[in-house]
Amino acid sequence: MPLAAASLPNFVGRTIKGHYILTEKLGFGGWGVVYKAIDTRKLSDSPARHRAIKIIAKAGLTLKHLKAFRREVVLHVAVASHPNIITIHDAFADDEYLYIVLDYCPGGDLLDHIVANSYRSNHELLRSAFVSLLDAVQYCHEHKIAHRDLKPQNVLVSEDGSKVFLADFGLATAERMTEEHGWGTPTHMAPECHKSPFGKTPRYDTHAADVWALGVILMNMLTGRGLWTRTYRTDVFFMRFIHDPNYFYNTFPELSMGVCDILTRIFTLEPLERISVRKLREAIINLDTFLRSEESEEAQEPMNSTSEKCGKSTLDMPDGAPGLSPASSQDDAESPLVTPEDTKVGMPKHVEVKKVEWKIAFRVQVLRGGHDHVEDKMDCD
Repeated sequence: MPLAAASLPNFVGRTIKGHYILTEKLGFGGWGVVYKAIDTRKLSDSPARHRAIKIIAKAGLTLKHLKAFRREVVLHVAVASHPNIITIHDAFADDEYLYIVLDYCPGGDLLDHIVANSYRSNHELLRSAFVSLLDAVQYCHEHKIAHRDLKPQNVLVSEDGSKVFLADFGLATAERMTEEHGWGTPTHMAPECHKSPFGKTPRYDTHAADVWALGVILMNMLTGRGLWTRTYRTDVFFMRFIHDPNYFYNTFPELSMGVCDILTRIFTLEPLERISVRKLREAIINLDTFLRSEESEEAQEPMNSTSEKCGKSTLDMPDGAPGLSPASSQDDAESPLVTPEDTKVGMPKHVEVKKVEWKIAFRVQVLRGGHDHVEDKMDCD
């Protein structure tokens, strides 16, 4: 648990604002803890009787943090009317804490369902859930808001798993282009979101970065695993992706060519060429099957021209077993979407990359000698 959240006392049994009785701890984030609460003003059989309350300690918060809290509330309220975005009902403060009152979602979060393999065995359920997530993100983008921390832990799920509800707007922004690098969760961050170790880093498109994170979530749901620890040259599996134009087809033999084509359009290194949320939704809805075993033989042939389309190098990578990146931090090691230390695969030898065709200079710099440091402005769990 992040230090800021760990420092909070146990609120179970406390009454907040005179009518919210906190009954159970649901989870924690970078700066706060979320509790289940009962609103005593509501009838016992009313769904509105149950709420989730996010509590953040004021102690240690700077003016910048307080502004971020206000921004979270304002941006969340701006899109909370969408049926696939958690409703925010109230926000208030006392002398010690900040509070946000939200819908309570009894189905838990998307990570719970991924770990339980709810979607690997039911791809139509996956399609329904993922499309509802795309609807939520599209609505945010139409209202000029980027989430910037899309990951399974920030997506709540209906009890049957068919619908999802976007939550936690703590890192959201109304800026389409930004120089705020390092905001997000490394496993789901697009390459352009990282801060360059070589000086000034170009601004990036926050909406395109959300699309990349959506792609990682889709792979989490499809395979029950993560893709890489972070989009850096020190991550062996990210580098294999960089140098193999048919990475998804070659690495995940269960996935259909149709899915692999969609993934290639999502994980395009040039943000301006990345698929939009709207077109991604259309592609998922129109996809015949997620499984290669159910696909016709004609559809199973990978396209070899995707490297130019995606801006990837065609250099060969050393052979090695496919899998997940080894954990590089305590937080990563605790995630069920990352390979534990005792199951890490062999790391290939260092590859000298003398020529790449990327359009953004930062990516060239990363390949030539970037380090494994990511500056996280706020803890993003």
